[in-house]
Amino acid sequence: MKINCWLNRNRFLSHLRTSFCALAIAGASLTLPSAEAGGPPLPASGGFFPCFNYAGPPRQVGDNLIITFNVSGPATGTFTGSSTGTELDVVHPDGSISLHGTLLFTGSINGRSGTLLLTYEGIGNAVTGHETLRFVGREGTGDLAGIYANVTAEGDVGAPEPGCDLSGAGTYTGHVVFAPR
Repeated sequence: MKINCWLNRNRFLSHLRTSFCALAIAGASLTLPSAEAGGPPLPASGGFFPCFNYAGPPRQVGDNLIITFNVSGPATGTFTGSSTGTELDVVHPDGSISLHGTLLFTGSINGRSGTLLLTYEGIGNAVTGHETLRFVGREGTGDLAGIYANVTAEGDVGAPEPGCDLSGAGTYTGHVVFAPR
């Protein structure tokens, strides 16, 4: 009799654990962003033209060179407006660059105006000047509140232009999802 009671209690606890896990998974999925809520992702593409100015002197850390830039510049295409922010570059001895930054975009996306916080990371080559970046945009204001942007960009950094320590040009592609109005 004791064995039967013990087995029934274990089955009951097993069912409780299974139910709890199922509810936890269902609840967690409700916290994830949903592309369905705002409709299908819309394509995004265009160009960007960054201006890089040193935020301070480059510094040597071990074998790497650390450079912080103030970045600004216009964008065209799906994102029409300008951005300002900062970027941290780690230049490795072999010339490869690891970089990440944050920009505040002010302008319009598919005709909707406001601001959008963009974060990005990427890799580059100090010898060729070529960079590949991955941008994510969230935390918009105005008509850009509730937007989610996911964009891949490629560009080249080159000679300075007036007012810039370095300048560049590139293109981006990706998608945006708007929150329902």
